[in-house]
Amino acid sequence: MEQSIYLRENQGYSFLRVPREFCAAFVLLWGINPESFLYNWVLYAGVVVLWAGFAMMSEWKKFWQAVFHPTMLLSFCWPVLMAIYAFAGHAEFPFHHLLMPIFYLMFWYYISLENRFAAKLLTFLTVAYYLLINIGTVFALRQNPDVSRLLANGNPELTAPLASPLTGGYQHIYSLTMFTVALVGIIWYYRPKLFETIGWGMAVLLGLLVIVMSNYSFAILFVFAFSLLVLCRLPKSGGVTTAILLFAFLAALIVVPNLYRIFYFIAESTDNLKLQLRFMEVGNLLSGTGITQGSDAGTRITLYTTSLKTWLTAPLFGVGDLVLKTMENPRELVGGHSIVCDYLAYYGLVGSVLFHGILIGNFARIEKLLYRRGRFLYLAVFVLYYAQITVNAGYNEPLIEILFLVIPNLLILTGEHIPAKQKKQPVCSRYIR
Repeated sequence: MEQSIYLRENQGYSFLRVPREFCAAFVLLWGINPESFLYNWVLYAGVVVLWAGFAMMSEWKKFWQAVFHPTMLLSFCWPVLMAIYAFAGHAEFPFHHLLMPIFYLMFWYYISLENRFAAKLLTFLTVAYYLLINIGTVFALRQNPDVSRLLANGNPELTAPLASPLTGGYQHIYSLTMFTVALVGIIWYYRPKLFETIGWGMAVLLGLLVIVMSNYSFAILFVFAFSLLVLCRLPKSGGVTTAILLFAFLAALIVVPNLYRIFYFIAESTDNLKLQLRFMEVGNLLSGTGITQGSDAGTRITLYTTSLKTWLTAPLFGVGDLVLKTMENPRELVGGHSIVCDYLAYYGLVGSVLFHGILIGNFARIEKLLYRRGRFLYLAVFVLYYAQITVNAGYNEPLIEILFLVIPNLLILTGEHIPAKQKKQPVCSRYIR
């Protein structure tokens, strides 16, 4: 097997590297499911500081190179802007946003180390825990079909009895759509060994089961739509692939125009009234029937419009989020169901441009690290994320960690299996400096 330019064999572990990786594992595992019993920002921040200390002392030059990269400095500008808004009495300081850039920093720091062992260890632990959460969520949803939705409530008093290290809420479900689509692409594009294919295939089926059982209509629509998008872009090969492509094209001519019928059929086949409603709404969207008054989708459009109207009253800096505490019904000012629309209302063009600049900047930098097959796949996952934050809230730890750390690591590690003649080798150092 040809060795990746980014990830080299174990370089040996000093006494500083062991606690460094231990702290990194804690940060990543906690970030995957913050709705657990470890929901303690002080503890989390303390471990982050410890990791940064060990990382700096073990590889101080590479640590500071990662910190002072323009993209990383831009990422740290977000909590700085929030601090300025808070100081001016314009907004609350979201403490967890101070910690969000750590996921970007951890990825770039470990990439700069070019250490295969550390990359595999942290990726394996994170993915293993992620899959355990999927299994636990299936059992939790069987006992309470609304548990994932109830965990989306921001009141700790309501969520505490339901929170568990093995139960995924709203954040987990929407991060799972990206993870599942990425696995579909890994199986289809990279063609891993039989054992790995079976394992990833079971993970895909488990992810689809969790998403469907959670009753999130947009998550159901997104995971199927983007999986289809990924499957439609076939890698270049011989006659077998051509035959598959022709078959898929003919199937699409039949299936796509009638895709809404599949969702109607599923809705009619289930006794779960809430799940039935979700599938009916997805079917209505695909059939062109439209959005009915009083439906979940219809309510969302009203909320998006509300946020945009509020933004127009203060286009540059927004109205801030402190004003919401003075209102009996905050949804009359900001809808709370779209990061794109809501951040315009909260923080105006200044905050929104910075926010999107951070996301796009980190995506563009990561995309350059990937081989040809991985670039389109990562682009598809990134577009999926943007589709989600357009119709939902989505700037949280699980989504950012999955998008900017877990999936890129999986693509880089899986890319080691690609034959050398199919690789277009980038130069790692030019993106790390």
